Amino acid sequence: MSADASRLSLLCLGTGRGATAVYDGDASSSAALVVDGEPLLLVDAGFGVVRACKAAFGAVPRTLLITHNHSDHAAELPVILAAECARDRRPRVIAAADVATTLRAHRLHELHSTGASPSAFADWQDVAPDTPIALTDTLSLRLLRARHSEPCYGFIVEANGKPLLGYGGDSACDADYYDRLWVAPHVVLDARSRANAEHAGFTQVAAYTAERPTRDLHITGYGRPEQAPAELTPLRPGECIDLNGNPGT
Repeated sequence: MSADASRLSLLCLGTGRGATAVYDGDASSSAALVVDGEPLLLVDAGFGVVRACKAAFGAVPRTLLITHNHSDHAAELPVILAAECARDRRPRVIAAADVATTLRAHRLHELHSTGASPSAFADWQDVAPDTPIALTDTLSLRLLRARHSEPCYGFIVEANGKPLLGYGGDSACDADYYDRLWVAPHVVLDARSRANAEHAGFTQVAAYTAERPTRDLHITGYGRPEQAPAELTPLRPGECIDLNGNPGT
């Protein structure tokens, strides 16, 4: 597959915070990398993500990337693995090695009731940070350690080795981390109205971007629609970011 000849986009499936899906019904923060209209990669599998995938694509993408073990990013993973294997659609799960270990030991503990090990339900790709992971012949990604309460990783998507998308995942504001994402022309950051030790605040992100080169920046993880930022560009469920252009300067 030629990245130059393919249409690439990132589809937002949800922007929910930790309690959003449980109390308000909106899907947790998640997205899908789409190539020529077909889903290539599902980013996170929190509450409501399967329903969002089925509405968008009719099915769950075979390849999943799980950024960390919190419920709003991994709650539906055990159900996905069991259901997809039962349909002879064995998933591929990409995660940092420390995240994958936690997922198999804790998030997937319920799968032991089947008599099989959680590792038997997927083709696991446990990777180290900054290691290229092939998605197609020309598309790859590299995981980057975010600043969160437990191991959590954002990533850079590259086309023919050239940074295309920086996806921050859950992270407190961290200029050094953001600088690593800022090599890409398109950037998606987690932020909410009030900053804390696990999540950046809108004002922090705005202050960071004011001193950096322009990027096609979108904010996710803010929660319900009415919680979206007013002075930054929110990513909305169902919205696509076209990754073919280069808006950076």
